[in-house]
Amino acid sequence: MRARSAAVLENMDARKLLSGRQLLQSGVVSEQLIKSIGSRAPLEEQKAADADQTANTMYMIVGFEVAPCSVKRTPGKPIEGVMCDVPDNMPTPQEVKEGEKIMYTYDVFWQLSDIKWASRWDSYLRMPGGKVHWFSILNSMLIVLVMATLVAMILIRTVRRDLAKYEQLVVDGSVDMKDEAGWKLLTGDAFRSPMNSKGLAVHVGSGVQTLSVALVTLLLATLGFLSPASRGALLTTTIILFVLLSFVAGGSAVALWGIMERTYEGWVGVVLQVSFFLPGIVMLIFTILNIALKHTGSLGAVPAGIYFTIVAIWFLVSVPLTFVGGYMATRLPILDYPCKTNQIPRQIPPAPIVAHPMLLFFSAGILPFGTMFIELYFAMTSLWLGYFYYLFGFVFLIGLLTIIINIEISVLCTYVQLCAEDYLWWWQSYYRGGSVAFYVALYATYFLGSALHNLNGFLPMLTYLSYMSILILGLFTAMGTVGFVSSFVFVYKIFAAVKQD
Repeated sequence: MRARSAAVLENMDARKLLSGRQLLQSGVVSEQLIKSIGSRAPLEEQKAADADQTANTMYMIVGFEVAPCSVKRTPGKPIEGVMCDVPDNMPTPQEVKEGEKIMYTYDVFWQLSDIKWASRWDSYLRMPGGKVHWFSILNSMLIVLVMATLVAMILIRTVRRDLAKYEQLVVDGSVDMKDEAGWKLLTGDAFRSPMNSKGLAVHVGSGVQTLSVALVTLLLATLGFLSPASRGALLTTTIILFVLLSFVAGGSAVALWGIMERTYEGWVGVVLQVSFFLPGIVMLIFTILNIALKHTGSLGAVPAGIYFTIVAIWFLVSVPLTFVGGYMATRLPILDYPCKTNQIPRQIPPAPIVAHPMLLFFSAGILPFGTMFIELYFAMTSLWLGYFYYLFGFVFLIGLLTIIINIEISVLCTYVQLCAEDYLWWWQSYYRGGSVAFYVALYATYFLGSALHNLNGFLPMLTYLSYMSILILGLFTAMGTVGFVSSFVFVYKIFAAVKQD
C-alpha cells in the first residue's frame, strides 16, 4: 500500500470517494467517515461485509506523499469538506501573526499500490535526466581517447625517436642533441631526492588511503550493498574504511620514503606524520564546526559521547594500523633506480613559456574538471539542496575516467617539464595532479553565490565551507597521488630504456 494519510478506512466505498480529498479533521475514525458520506444502502451490505473482511489483511507501506495545506479555522471547531489538492477551490490560508493561535492537524489516506516491497526504492534510484549522465560519460570517453592519442604519440614516436638519437650520440660522440631532446641530459639528476621528501611521502600516503576509500565505497554502492533504505550507511562505511585502510597510508608513505632516501631510517617519524596529517586536519575542521553548532544549540551537533568515540577510534585503531603498515613496508626491498645520481646537481635553465610551472599547473586541472563537472553538479545539488542522488554507478564510471585523464595529463606535463631540463618533477607532478581540486573550489564558491544565495548567517556558511573544505582536501590528496605515481612510473620507464655507455 501507499500511505497518504493516517485514518483507518474500513469502508471501501468511503475510500474510493475520499481518495482525492484532504479532509482536515483531527482524529478521524471509520464511523465518522461513514457518516460523512451517508448511511449504508441495503444493497451495499454485502460489499461492506467484504470490506470488513478485507480490513483484517496486513499491508506493507511502500511509499508516502506529504501535501501541506494552510487553512484558516477557529480553534476547537472542525472543518469538513476542505479539499487541498484542487487548485480552483483552495481554502483560505491561515494568517500567521504575533499572538495568533495556530491549529496543527493532519489526515492520512491509504491507497493501494502495485509497487512491490522489494522495489519500494526504485522511484529514487531511477532519477530523471539519465541522458545527461550518459552524455557526460560519452564526453569523458572522448576526452580520454584524445589524450590517450597524444600520450601514445609521445611514448611511441617522440620518446622512441629520442632514444634512437641518444644511442647515435653515444656511438658517434659528435652529434649535439641538446635542443631536440633535453630530457636525456637529466640522466644523473632525474631521481635526485626532492626537498622535503618526508612531506611528499606523507602526502602521497594520505592520498593512497583517500583514493582507496573512495573507490571501495563507490564500488560497494554501485553493487547495491549500500542501500538507500539505511540512512547514513554511505557515511558510516566511508569512516570505517578510512580507519581500516590506515595501514595502506603508512605502508605507502614509508615505501616511498625509502625509495627517495635509499634507506628506511626515520620511518617512525613518517608514520607519525601520516597518522596525524589528514585525520588531524579533518578532526580540526569537524571540532570547530561542532563547537559552533553546540554553542548555538543546534540539533545537528554531534553528542560528546559520539565525538570522543571517534577520537578513541582514531588513536586506538587508526594510528596502530598506520604503524603496522609502515613496519610491513620496511620489510620490502628498496626499488633500484635505473641510473645513478650525480654528486653535483645540474643547473636548471630558465623554463620556456610552455613549460612554466604555473601554466602547467592551471592547464593540468581543466580536462579532469570538465570530465567530472556534470556529475559534480548533481552531487552538489543533492548534498546541499535536498535532492536524492543514488546513481553511484555513474559516479564510479566518471571517477575512473577522471583518474585515467589525470594519468594521461600528468605524463604529458612531466614530459614537457623534463624536456625543459627541469628535474624538479616530484612535487610539481603532485601539485599538477591535484590541480583539479582548485577548479572544484572555484565551482564551490560559484555554487555558494548562485544556488545557495539565500544562505544567510554565520553558522550555515561555516557548515558549507567546512564540509566543502574536507571534500576538496580529500580530492586534492587523491588526485595529487594519481599524478605523482603516474609521473614516477613514466620517468622510471623512459630512463630505464636509456642505454648508458
